[in-house]
Amino acid sequence: MVIIMQIRTYRGVPFIDREEEIEFFTDWFLEAPQRILFVYGPKSSGKTTVMEYVVENKLLNDDKYWVKYLNLRGKLISSYDSFLYSFITPDDIYKKSVETDKKFSLKFFSIQRKVLSEVKNKERDLFEELMKSIEQESRDKRCILIIDEIQKLNEIYINSNRELLKEFLNFCVRLTKETHLCHVLVLTSNTIFIEKIYSDAKLKKTSQFKKVDHLNRDKIKEWLIAQGFSDQEMDLVWDYYGGCVSDILKIISHKKKNKDIKEFLKQEQWLAYTEIVDFMVRGGFKDTEIVLFEEISKEILYNGCFELSKKKRHYLPVIEKWAEKEILFYDPLELKVAGNSRIYEKGMELVIG
Repeated sequence: MVIIMQIRTYRGVPFIDREEEIEFFTDWFLEAPQRILFVYGPKSSGKTTVMEYVVENKLLNDDKYWVKYLNLRGKLISSYDSFLYSFITPDDIYKKSVETDKKFSLKFFSIQRKVLSEVKNKERDLFEELMKSIEQESRDKRCILIIDEIQKLNEIYINSNRELLKEFLNFCVRLTKETHLCHVLVLTSNTIFIEKIYSDAKLKKTSQFKKVDHLNRDKIKEWLIAQGFSDQEMDLVWDYYGGCVSDILKIISHKKKNKDIKEFLKQEQWLAYTEIVDFMVRGGFKDTEIVLFEEISKEILYNGCFELSKKKRHYLPVIEKWAEKEILFYDPLELKVAGNSRIYEKGMELVIG
């Protein structure tokens, strides 16, 4: 079989057929900033990897771009002060770290220590200081601001009546739609956060949404056959893993060790099942909510997805709880619900029997 899709190697692992996404983001940055771009998709669909590939291979080598990237995943942000420490570096430390750090690490905003202290003490407005920095850079460069897992700023306050996330998003609207100074991209796997943005009339009008999904069956088939999988093995892997790249990499590694594929996939299904059951037990659900989840699961398994409608609006609170745990994936733009990855749908098979 002739392999027609693009298989790159990025950071030592296969980077599979993301040409459409690479072209989309590259073209987006060429245009004048007008809207916030929210990039969403199921867990482990490759959102962060695609974005970092574009930054590293398309933007950093081009002098016309000024890029700031902050990944909040893994950062402990529990207060306004801890956000500042993640977001801003004193300028003397910033200069030193930029000179010595050769890895993919785009140091964020730098300001003078005195100004940082005044911002921390709320004697100066954080976003006014950031605006000054961006205005200066935008005179001769295209400015790009990328935030990954921004929902971690939720429920953090600058003071008793100023929500950090709301203030930050208003700042992003100002950067894009109002002043056209800077592109703003927000990445998240939390689709309940996307649903709230999408239902907010003001933000919806000032935003655009881009879904980065798991790979389709044809691409997975080409990849697996190139790795020596038989048609029967490929069908088995697709049934259990779908197009989740991180899971596919796991099964490729397993096959290279000449281990039994079916037995391994059955164990993966069992682990997904136990994760679902554990959440049922510990999630504080009423019996009626468990019944609703089982009904959602049945429709996903029989029809490929659960479609939300006005008549089914009472399912939404249950969907939100399971989406927060990244077991269900809810797409508010399509009003469809599925497993966050195919292996969770296999776990649902054991739940409903």
